[in-house]
Amino acid sequence: MTHTGTMQGADVGDCSANQSADICLRSRSCSSERDGQVRAVKAALQSRLGPYEPVLTYLQSVLVWEKPFHCVLLYIVINVVFWFFALTSLRLIFLSASGMVVLVCLDTWRNKIWPEIRGAKFCLNVYLYI
Repeated sequence: MTHTGTMQGADVGDCSANQSADICLRSRSCSSERDGQVRAVKAALQSRLGPYEPVLTYLQSVLVWEKPFHCVLLYIVINVVFWFFALTSLRLIFLSASGMVVLVCLDTWRNKIWPEIRGAKFCLNVYLYI
């Protein structure tokens, strides 16, 4: 049995059928559908990952050894965290709850407490000059 690249009873323009790669790639309707899907996925990724682009670019530069010191530091931190979890007797739920408490405290400090302190120091400076 030889493969001829076509199927009997299959529509030639249908790219979802099991056709040869040559027919599917050369078909304009399939490539335009594929281009539309690629554009939609690209737009979705850019909208979701756009704010994190600097972080992702930094991580990429670290992973390809553009910044060797940062890469070695990241390697050491990941190993310390791994061995901490591997050798600790604390439960994962306790560690995750403690981490969440730290995140809530940092968020409260950054968004509630720090703006008031910064504003209070500014007001003190204004009162001192008057």
